[in-house]
Amino acid sequence: MKIRNLSTLLVSAGLILGLATSASAADDGDKILHLGWGADIQTMDVHKTTDNYAVPLSIFDRLLEVQLNDDGSTELVNSIAKDYEISDDGLTYSFTLRDDVYFSDGTQLTAEDVEATFTRMFTLEDSVQTDFTTCIKGAQAILDGETDTLEGVHVTDDLHFEITLEEPFAGFLSVLATPTCCIMSKANLEEAGDDFGQVPEKTIGSGPYMVTEWIRNDSLTLVRNPKYWGEPASAAEVHYKVYPEAASLNMAFQNGDVDILDCEFLDTAIVESVYETAYADQMVNVNRLGTYYLSLNMGVEPMTDVKVRKAMQMAIDRQSILDSIFGGNGVLVDGIYPAGAIGFSEDNQGWLQYDPEGAKALLAEAGYPDGFDVELSVDSGSSQNRQNIYQIVQQNLQDVGINANIVNYDKSSWLAKRTSGEIPIYTSTWTLDYNDPSNIIDVFFSSAEGSKIRSINYQDQEIMTRVADAKKILDENERLAEYAALEKKIVEEDASWVPLFCLQHKFVVSDKIEKFVPHWAGYGDFNCANVVMK
Repeated sequence: MKIRNLSTLLVSAGLILGLATSASAADDGDKILHLGWGADIQTMDVHKTTDNYAVPLSIFDRLLEVQLNDDGSTELVNSIAKDYEISDDGLTYSFTLRDDVYFSDGTQLTAEDVEATFTRMFTLEDSVQTDFTTCIKGAQAILDGETDTLEGVHVTDDLHFEITLEEPFAGFLSVLATPTCCIMSKANLEEAGDDFGQVPEKTIGSGPYMVTEWIRNDSLTLVRNPKYWGEPASAAEVHYKVYPEAASLNMAFQNGDVDILDCEFLDTAIVESVYETAYADQMVNVNRLGTYYLSLNMGVEPMTDVKVRKAMQMAIDRQSILDSIFGGNGVLVDGIYPAGAIGFSEDNQGWLQYDPEGAKALLAEAGYPDGFDVELSVDSGSSQNRQNIYQIVQQNLQDVGINANIVNYDKSSWLAKRTSGEIPIYTSTWTLDYNDPSNIIDVFFSSAEGSKIRSINYQDQEIMTRVADAKKILDENERLAEYAALEKKIVEEDASWVPLFCLQHKFVVSDKIEKFVPHWAGYGDFNCANVVMK
């Protein structure tokens, strides 16, 4: 057996948007953390959302957590899982839970709660959290309506359980540290019914905080969970406030009502002219583990020709996009995996250069000396930055003779067109859900169907099979070497998309905060217990 003992929980930190003090709390020597949201959440139930993770990360625990180190590296550490064992074939994970974990209602968290959580993930009719856990044995049978019992989770006793996979998956432990795998109370789920995730007193967890009040589109309040097994959080209470306009959030920071400001809410010019000058010593930056890319549909003429796709790669001035739209706040990447992530290969960097003359030559070789017409398909609801990227891409392509016509679609029409495999070219980004190369390459290139629904229509079946099989490799060096080789083939040789860049996530903090460590992947969500206040 392979045995790994995990260290004491060091929870990853995340985005904190505000801090101030409250007179009532100050009387007791406690502090209140004030946070700012651009929009209200829709639910506290992680099985029903892929967006609203802020509250669940603070009120629930996970078996494992990701720790962001001072040097920007990450490591997997234990949370409510005391230790675990992995079978030699990589299929069975045997866990031992801590014996001092209690939900905020005073009931002990046991292996039955873990089993109930994972079963609900697949049996809940409107669950949106099945993508990364269908590797568990029997999960697909539930989704197919064949059973309501999850075969792959077996409870031995209150503190011991096993998870068995359909096939080896080297990134599975990282999946267990995602918001998807927040552990819920079986009794609470049964008692609360549809109120779970919507009514504070009927949504309980074992995390450092519990929700006491939620006024829709206005505010939400967390207080310390007195039953929490770990060190008490620095802030006794957390008060979220909705600031629907970026200007109002910016003003709140200027007035001292908000003490950590997320710069992604602001125009780049304001960040550069105000905060990176007057607040230079108060900036906190973290790499966003996400890759911006320009997708090229390999099933649409003339992009069926690899020379055409390579010419389009060479035609895009990526540095200009990064500098003019994002103030140079990031780094160019030449592949699939974001800089700083597991699987990122330095050997696969540096090959892609901006070369419009070379692009024209390749187009001529492909039989398009005068270029061709192509559509740039835009979701009209996308951010202004995203729409500005299209403007520069359009000009870059026109500079080499390609007439790129920007066409706007409403979101539903754009998604329908993309999932049907019809969009010729679009730009998007993918931020890691879990820190493993499988999280991004599998989504886009492990199957013809997955490639089609993202309008890539990748053609090489042998490579797609290798992508699907790479996550099963148990030797880490061999696995990462295979992922690097696949990246080189798919992006450099086959030119399936134009890799653009990875951004940094910038924050400004006030002197009321002792320490602020952003989320390991650069998310805008966070665990409030990881803010240390003065």
